[in-house]
Amino acid sequence: MTPARPAAALLTPLVALAGTAVGVLVLYFGQRALAPVLVGGPGAVCAAPDCILGVGVWLIVGGIIALCVSLIAGAVFRHPDRPLRRGLFVALWCVLAYLVESIVLWILA
Repeated sequence: MTPARPAAALLTPLVALAGTAVGVLVLYFGQRALAPVLVGGPGAVCAAPDCILGVGVWLIVGGIIALCVSLIAGAVFRHPDRPLRRGLFVALWCVLAYLVESIVLWILA
């Protein structure tokens, strides 16, 4: 029987949280820079500044939720032998979910 590795138990959620934070911040600031181009395109429901504000608020809320979900999923799905790989896998799925949310929000804006 191998001894328990306490560092590995903490590594998966921390890698998942850090990876998700980097991905969400890159997507958020990229969308913030592209906001004038993205709003008011063909088929836009609303081109008023209120719509951009609403999208921004939902992107912030979605980013916070993605971080919370990645921390919880990293703790639940931790792997004692490959904590780094599992943490990156959790971060990838959380960032993809944030990207899908972003696409839906910009389509509706």
